[in-house]
Amino acid sequence: MFIFRENSKSFKMRPIFLLLFFVIHSFTFSQEISWRELEAEGEPLARHENALIEAGGKLILIGGRGEKPINIYDPGTKTWSKGAIPPFEIHHMQAVNLDGLIYILGAFTGAWPNETPLTHVLIYDVSTDTWAIGPEVPANRRRGAAGVVVYNKKVYMVNGIINGHSSGWVNWLDEYDPYSGQWKTLASSPRSRDHFQAAVIESKLYVAGGRRSGSAESGFAGTVGPTNVYDFNSNTWEELPNIPTPRAGTAAAVMNGIYVVIGGESDTQENSHSEVEAFDPVSRKWSSLPVLGTGRHGTQAVNAGEAIIIGSGSSNRGGGPELTSFEVLTAKATAQFELPTFKKEGLRVSAKEIDFRKDPGPKELLITNPGQTAVIMPYLQHDNQEDFMMREVPGSPIIIAPGATRKISIERVGKRKNASATIFIKTTGNSAPVEIKLSA
Repeated sequence: MFIFRENSKSFKMRPIFLLLFFVIHSFTFSQEISWRELEAEGEPLARHENALIEAGGKLILIGGRGEKPINIYDPGTKTWSKGAIPPFEIHHMQAVNLDGLIYILGAFTGAWPNETPLTHVLIYDVSTDTWAIGPEVPANRRRGAAGVVVYNKKVYMVNGIINGHSSGWVNWLDEYDPYSGQWKTLASSPRSRDHFQAAVIESKLYVAGGRRSGSAESGFAGTVGPTNVYDFNSNTWEELPNIPTPRAGTAAAVMNGIYVVIGGESDTQENSHSEVEAFDPVSRKWSSLPVLGTGRHGTQAVNAGEAIIIGSGSSNRGGGPELTSFEVLTAKATAQFELPTFKKEGLRVSAKEIDFRKDPGPKELLITNPGQTAVIMPYLQHDNQEDFMMREVPGSPIIIAPGATRKISIERVGKRKNASATIFIKTTGNSAPVEIKLSA
């Protein structure tokens, strides 16, 4: 067992429990931790019901009510800048980073209270500041205000609500594979809920907080107490103890193997919640962490090594005031932190010309991604379907994983002499496509 000393700014584990807990579990705070103001020159746009995610060594602040450009924070220069505007208004989402690309699903667009779930996955490439429209979300599984996580190179969407803030809360769990474009329905959770965020620790998915919007007279009531845990290995759910402070509009993060639920809103108070509560997977108990300097809901938290970063959101339940401030939970004397960076390279093709004149049999074109981040290929076409055919071409956009190779089979189907064609391969951020010449 371990105990947190509950106070407003910091805590220490009681020394008598520290050694024992260190032995049985990796989560230890031998130093005092606290929330500190993010060091920054300037500030981002005020927003709430937004996403916050790290990618490419930067903090990426996305969406929220209204159509707003992305804001990008560079920890090296401690400055904010603007990025591309999403294709349309997106809000009520938990963004995820998979191999350097940001995925948005389980989100809403449109105005309160009858917001519409996204029909397609949205993908943002921070390295090129480019948005792409991904595959369609299955029509019978669309919802917003859902939890979204990454596990073993796949994206998982859990729970959510279909009809904005009025009805249709669900207990669904879906798996999406960005590299194959395939969707899979998994075991439903014990409780339906929306307006929460999920997290993965080792091989389990943790879900806590949230509410069933529209299920109670007050729009901020209907909160869900129990904690639900999904085992990826067995495709089964388990119900665990209630979160101490039931609330919705929460953010979530993982810190040293602990599921941390931050902020939120409820019908018990007008101000957004400042509570920060931690669930230990080993003891299966909840404890309190230092409260936020500013209570907030409707935003997302980011893991940065042994720190957690949160910002934006609303300081009162409902729609405002919208915030621009950011806080970092850390044991360090300052709020400095580092985010991982990865090398991105252009695609490589196995041939610039393919000749069918000597051998009319099928040919194979290899497209390789030698970099450390995924590459979006929104366009792969050729200009002569009468004489040539490409087979086994996956849906658009094609996403090639780091170090992966996609094989494209090309056949000669026409009989015209001196036939020719050009294959065009376009990646996000590059104005000119790669061209491969075909001749027969």
